[in-house]
Amino acid sequence: MSSVFEILNKINIKGSLSLSENMKAHTTFKCGGVAEFFFIPDSIEDLLKVISASKKYNFPFFILGGGANLLVSDKGIPGVTVSMANLNSASISQNTLITEAGLSVTKLGEFALENSLSGLEFIHGMPGSVGGAVFMNARCYGKEISDIFLWADYITTDGEVKRIEKNDFEWQYKISPFQKESNVILRAAFELETGEHSKIKSIMDKNFRDRRDKGHFKFPCAGSIFKNNRAFGAPSGQIIEEVGLKGLRRGDAQISDFHANIIVNLGNATASDINFLIEKTITVVKDKKGISLEPEVLKVGNWES
Repeated sequence: MSSVFEILNKINIKGSLSLSENMKAHTTFKCGGVAEFFFIPDSIEDLLKVISASKKYNFPFFILGGGANLLVSDKGIPGVTVSMANLNSASISQNTLITEAGLSVTKLGEFALENSLSGLEFIHGMPGSVGGAVFMNARCYGKEISDIFLWADYITTDGEVKRIEKNDFEWQYKISPFQKESNVILRAAFELETGEHSKIKSIMDKNFRDRRDKGHFKFPCAGSIFKNNRAFGAPSGQIIEEVGLKGLRRGDAQISDFHANIIVNLGNATASDINFLIEKTITVVKDKKGISLEPEVLKVGNWES
């Protein structure tokens, strides 16, 4: 696909374009193969150009946010991987915080703190980007993105830029309307409340310590592997521990011995090792408990055997 590289160079885009980019540097699991072509646009205009060219010449593209909740195949990602990392501006109008999709959620929370705005404390310390958090309707400590979401601008599958306002019926537990179609989130707006800087920081620090104590930062990982479901009667981590899988290891991938709903990379885990543990957990829990666990982690790239 050398012609792809030539085409992208001819459409007058700014930013960084490289070949065979190692995805270990761009995911929280720190594993996986290479992206065939890797582009970091400096502007939304360049992003639109690349998406338009990808559709016109029929080569695949993948939008990369903060690299959380992703398991990139050891065989890599074909086509163009577009990193949103440089699309990370943020601004405030009264109590509305507007941010581009590439900003990390932790920096988003810190920006709100600097302006004494409350509503994002629950997301502090969580890996990933704003775009990914909106896509997944990120949730923790009893709060979720849809609680504060106002609107988002996105690119449709036809290449148009549109805006979606919040509709309660389209948002559920870790479900957003963006999961239905391959739309690309550009920016989002959140409605926050004025608060006391010290109180906001206190909650953020508490949440960070809780994540640290649960081992989220001890080894490379993607946070929770499976969604929790109240119908199960217990958190997914407890269920996985009850069936005896806590600490199970495959190569350098391990179902964490400090939290069974986290799979960690102990050093040189492959994506296949991690995927083995995910599939093994689904099978064993189904066999022993009759429960169907639903992964939060998305498999990306070439997973054909």
